[in-house]
Amino acid sequence: MKSFATVLFCLIFSSPLWADIINIPGDQPNIQAGIHAASEGDTILVADGLYIENINFQGKAITVASHFIMDGDTSHISATIIDGSQPNHPNLGSVVTLNSGEDTTSVLAGFTITGGTGTVLGNGNRFGGGIHIINSSAFIRNNIIEFNAINHPADNFGGGIYAGLFQNRDMIIEHNLIRNNSLTSTNVTEFCLGGGIHTYSEEIETVRITNNRIYDNTITAPVAYGGGIAPGYGGNSTYIITHNIIKGNTVNAPQGGSGGLDVYNQIPVLQNNLIVGNSAPTGGGILFEFTTSSENTTGMSGRGFGKPAANVALKTTITDLLNVSNNTVVGNSATDLGGGIGIIGPTIPSARNFIVWGNTAPHDAQISGFIDLQYSDIEGGYNGTANIDADPLFVDHFSYYLSSNSPCIDAGDPDLVYNDPQDPLNPGFGIPPAMGTLRNDMGAYGGQGSDSLMVGIEEISISSGNLPADFQLFQNYPNPFNPTTTIEFTIAKTGWITLKVYNVLGEEVAELVAENLSAGSYKYNWNASGLASGVYFYRLETTKNIMSRKMLLIQ
Repeated sequence: MKSFATVLFCLIFSSPLWADIINIPGDQPNIQAGIHAASEGDTILVADGLYIENINFQGKAITVASHFIMDGDTSHISATIIDGSQPNHPNLGSVVTLNSGEDTTSVLAGFTITGGTGTVLGNGNRFGGGIHIINSSAFIRNNIIEFNAINHPADNFGGGIYAGLFQNRDMIIEHNLIRNNSLTSTNVTEFCLGGGIHTYSEEIETVRITNNRIYDNTITAPVAYGGGIAPGYGGNSTYIITHNIIKGNTVNAPQGGSGGLDVYNQIPVLQNNLIVGNSAPTGGGILFEFTTSSENTTGMSGRGFGKPAANVALKTTITDLLNVSNNTVVGNSATDLGGGIGIIGPTIPSARNFIVWGNTAPHDAQISGFIDLQYSDIEGGYNGTANIDADPLFVDHFSYYLSSNSPCIDAGDPDLVYNDPQDPLNPGFGIPPAMGTLRNDMGAYGGQGSDSLMVGIEEISISSGNLPADFQLFQNYPNPFNPTTTIEFTIAKTGWITLKVYNVLGEEVAELVAENLSAGSYKYNWNASGLASGVYFYRLETTKNIMSRKMLLIQ
């Protein structure tokens, strides 16, 4: 069963070179049987199909994956379904569980996770409709996590994913589509957190929630927070929340807030997110809430289970401006305050290079409370250095790329640390979707992290300004790769086409296409044998359009 695929897995997932592949259902009848038979470093490779089971990783450093990891074909993700709707015990209704000290060498990749109802712990609360992680961590990537529902009269946490008490283990949640999960509670003394994702820890870890699509998750309860994401309680963990699309999530509650993202007693790394169309009582897009240990532990300040708040809550300002920058907050709504952003408590968070536009609320439609916000575009204006009040001129209301004449281009903080990354093939200009010169663009596509929002199981197509929607250069797959990868593109008109690969010095290392091609879609394989590991750029050029992307070779 050992093959070249095993070596590829080792490079990507850091498994031992002697790891085996256990095929489901070829070698074992179901996924749990495969896990039981697996040794450390093995890969449980699951064929397309419906698997009605609730699985537990049993503390093993293994990869459980669909055939997506073999060929990068996203159709495997929707065709390989783990349905947890028929658990052996009603209190153990999470579809996937990691609760035996696992870490990020335990990988779940390429599935549709559905039908979960969460796990009841000793205190009677229910956690993790789709995925339940406790006293452990994991690497959760390239999954669809959908239609998991916790309906319980006590506290409910994490309709899609709950991850808590990592025990000094890092946590990674990336490139997932997390949608249509729900929490419901009717108990007026309880509350719910994280319709899509809720994480909690008191230790020193790094929690990465990056490049996900978090769509249409809901919470219905007397008190609720974080329709999309509710990350932590202000412990000592470092949260990195970047390049996510947080869209259409809802908090239905008379008390609470943060339809999209709940930031409680912490300042995460919050960069290059698109936060759109979420709704809540307060802070429709984002809610920053800070309490001190002297405050009571009920109501809106009562989310710490009686624990003292983190030290960050006692500060009067946050000075690490790079942490919170380049987010687009548009079209969110609140039934009370802060349709776009709400701030509660004594701490004044600092931020740069935002676009806050088109949000609605009865009071303070764009921003409620005090935030040190500068070099940003805020509808109706907001006090702060170099803020503007001008229509951002989005290309559309899906990607929210900026049109070529947007006032947000080259209008962000001029400090070089905020610069857009330079296109090595066009010195002095940013890599699309960043536009203009190297000065920071406001919004989700500006700054050092301004790659296109490659999120969920597929990416937003680049269609900015002067590029037609049917001229597309897609992200290579697999990425990272060794030594071969596939590059796809679409062209609208017949003409001369070149597709070339360059190193970081701008030197051409490969020419894949240089010919007349008819309008249509194309796919090319590139073998990078003999080249050094590192970042490379591939560039598609016609007589009228140019587009570049970057990829990572691991030899």
